[in-house]
Amino acid sequence: MKIRLHGTAEECREVAGRLAAIVEVLAVSEPYPDRGASKLVRLYVECRLEYARPEAAPAHSQRRALPPGGAR
Repeated sequence: MKIRLHGTAEECREVAGRLAAIVEVLAVSEPYPDRGASKLVRLYVECRLEYARPEAAPAHSQRRALPPGGAR
């Protein structure tokens, strides 16, 4: 799975680190600056679900639900 993060460099680094709690992070790119005068960057995270292996799959009752209103 590939995820593109878009925000400030600090925000993207923090979220990339937090993703490790829910997926197996395989690679994180360097931040790519947006074009023009923007202060925002793009950061690409390559990951896979930790329970991609059947023996590592959590029981249905152990899966985490998204918080109300979507991800924070």
